[in-house]
Amino acid sequence: MHKVALLALIAGARADDEVNCAALRTKELRKFLDARGLKCEGCAEKSDFVQMCEENQDAPLVEKPKPAAEPKDDKNIDDILASMKGMPGMDGIKMFTADDLKNMNPEQMGSAFGGGGRGGIPKEKSRTQHKRELEDFYRRYGLEDKLDGVDAALDKWKGRETRMMDALYKKYDAHITAHWDAQKEKKSDDSKEEL
Repeated sequence: MHKVALLALIAGARADDEVNCAALRTKELRKFLDARGLKCEGCAEKSDFVQMCEENQDAPLVEKPKPAAEPKDDKNIDDILASMKGMPGMDGIKMFTADDLKNMNPEQMGSAFGGGGRGGIPKEKSRTQHKRELEDFYRRYGLEDKLDGVDAALDKWKGRETRMMDALYKKYDAHITAHWDAQKEKKSDDSKEEL
């Protein structure tokens, strides 16, 4: 018997065809019985399957129900983050919501996403680098009157310079927002002049 013809018989292409159950392999006998909704309980040898196959030659094919769709996993981001707590490399991971991002000015976004260093760990900055960053901050946002207190601020916040900058971004948020609004306005005016 050809394999194609054999598979057609197993699947029960036509119910009135006689199947030579003894010629089928055990796996094929199982498929034949399964297509008719039958299980050979207690069958241990091929002869048991052949006997059941011969007894059920005229059994109709059963349509198998389609498997139900798997339920969606409705975990929210908080559940996912909670399940990741304690995993190596997940300490200090911050998830930002749309509201967090909407309320950040460009400087805060740069600070939040900048990272620096390898593996997201910021490189240690020298006092000179911190001093330059603080002075640039004051100059950029029109707070030149604060420049005289840079060394005192660095002494006060020694070892916590990143926190100091975060506190400054919060404290002077109105100045920062005004600066960036003016930049947008200037850019808008420049593009209007080009037209």
